[in-house]
Amino acid sequence: MACVAGCGVNPVPEPPAAPALVGEVIGAYCDACDDPAIELAGGPGSARDADAVWAVNLDGTAPPAVAEVGADGSFVLSLEASPGDEVRLQARRGERRSAPVDRVVAVGVLESAPRPLADCLRVAPELALSDTAVGEASTGVLRIEHGCGAPLAIDAIALRAPAEELVVQGTPAPVVLDPGEPIEVLVAFRPRASGAREEVLLLEVSSPAATRRAVTLFGRGVP
Repeated sequence: MACVAGCGVNPVPEPPAAPALVGEVIGAYCDACDDPAIELAGGPGSARDADAVWAVNLDGTAPPAVAEVGADGSFVLSLEASPGDEVRLQARRGERRSAPVDRVVAVGVLESAPRPLADCLRVAPELALSDTAVGEASTGVLRIEHGCGAPLAIDAIALRAPAEELVVQGTPAPVVLDPGEPIEVLVAFRPRASGAREEVLLLEVSSPAATRRAVTLFGRGVP
């Protein structure tokens, strides 16, 4: 069929860029604060395509802290934490999220949290739970795999802080997995009201090396 004047091809719209957290995060202690606190800051361009930066202390039970991202991509937030604590940070825009990054609290540049067994222990850093009607329940599955040459001893699998709407069902820990043996962890989500819910699940390992893995659980209660 001939194409008459005005005929054209509509360009395919580009999908929105995913949020990203890049560059260094600087820590400075808040001497005037009543509780132990550190101020975390990222310079211009640190948070890309994001309107907020979310942070949580993996060694505490305090609620996460959220800070707005400036027009230049910088951010500053205050978080209850002590030297040596591990914090998880993430850039966000609406429902979109960057890959989480884990850092060790210190004055100056925060270093990446050590991850022994990184070459053989595989656990997703996040688990998205299905949207669930208020008063109903859904279940998510977290799969833990390892190709370590020695048995893997998991001492505990538990939430960082109590969360009535998120329940780890029948946790198998403590457990020792033979090389190559996987395990699945069931997480129940029972929202009592509409809106987003999230918490961090911590996996504690003692052998063949002491290490920890954090998994952010998140879901939404709907009417």
